[in-house]
Order: sequence, then C-alpha cells, then structure tokens
Amino acid sequence: MSYMKTIVCFANSRKTSGRCVAGKELHESGAGAWVRPVSDRPSHEVSEEERRYKDGGDPQLLDIIKIPCARHDPVSHQHENHVIDPNNYWSKVGRITWGVIHTWLDHPANLWGVGEGSYAGLNNRVAVGQEDGVSLYLVAVERMQLIVGPKAPQYSSKRSVQGEFAYSGTTYRMDVTDPIIERNYLAQADGHYEIMQPVLCVSLGDPHQATGARQSYFYKLIAAVLYRERFS
Repeated sequence: MSYMKTIVCFANSRKTSGRCVAGKELHESGAGAWVRPVSDRPSHEVSEEERRYKDGGDPQLLDIIKIPCARHDPVSHQHENHVIDPNNYWSKVGRITWGVIHTWLDHPANLWGVGEGSYAGLNNRVAVGQEDGVSLYLVAVERMQLIVGPKAPQYSSKRSVQGEFAYSGTTYRMDVTDPIIERNYLAQADGHYEIMQPVLCVSLGDPHQATGARQSYFYKLIAAVLYRERFS
C-alpha cells in the first residue's frame, strides 16, 4: 500500500537519464529525516514524467512536496531511499523561504571523512565498505569557488563544474550536479567564480569502479547550491 512523504526539496540534480531528488520531511515540529524518492530502475533515477506535478511543473528547490511512495528501499550507502508510486502525481503544497533555511541545516563533524581524493578532486570519495548509510547533508559554508573547465585536459576537452569549499577546517573539491548551476556556469569562460555564504546539499553517489582499479568508491557530489540571490 502506498504512503505519502511530505518533504522540503533541497536537491533536484542530474543523474543518468533523469534526476536525483532529495529533501527533508516536514513535520509540525519542524525538520525531519532525509528522504530520497527513487525509481525501481537499477540506477534509481526519477524521470521527468515521474516527478512532475499535475500542471506539468518540475519540483524546485525549497518547494514543499507531497510524494506518493510504494516502499522504503534502503541500500548500504543510502538509507534514505523510498521507491515512488509512479501511478500518482507529486504535488506542491507550499514553499519555505530562504530566511528559515538555517533551521534545516545539518552539522556533521565532517563530510564522510577526509583523506580520500580522486585525481581532480579533494576529499571527494568514500571507499566502498566505509559507508555508514547516511548519504545527504545540508551544510552552510562561508564561500565556495566554482571551477569551470576541463578536469583532465590531458585526456579530454570536456568541461565540467566543480565546487571547492572549506567545511569544519577541511577543504573539499567535488563535482557539481545541480543542473541550473552547471548550465549557468558552463555558459561562462573557463575560470574560478566565487559564491559567498552558500548552503550546499552534498550527497553520496552510487558506487563507481574505474577500469582496472581494485577499489570501488562512492563519490561525494554537490547536488544543489543554494544562496540568497537565487531565491530573491
């Protein structure tokens, strides 16, 4: 039997051929647990048709959304997953304001540990087997640099957007999967761009193993970049 989850949307990021949507439950007493609505596909992405509202709208950051779900489906690195009921629409029932976002923040000691980094990242991955089931945080930082350009120009000319920031004394550099931020900054010249006092929704992706590598990793991603000017 299906059940309803009411969440505040803090991520609507790109994933495979669809999106990864995530948010925190809204209770009368305030913020609740994280919820990631997922599909039954092996990679769990949610399609445009599955996530859209009855009027054709797409979930936006800070929307309050009612989502019909079929079952809780936790995996080792993502205990927050709930499989959606694809036969019913999602519905927007309100919206929170930027002014109250501080009441929704998480305050972990660090972002899934430190010391593991890829060739173009910094503290941006977790070895499979080291996960603890938590895969989402909403954190405030003083500033973030968006790095636009090829991550590995010696191998590929494809451009990407990465975010570099400090949290609790540790510097991180992760890929940005917020589609609006990606689109806006890929339209700019290669370089570094600063955003002051953003709130970041950071997430652990699915396991990835490079060709020829012995170890698989969950990569840390910046799923959403929220800041005052974006919602003014």
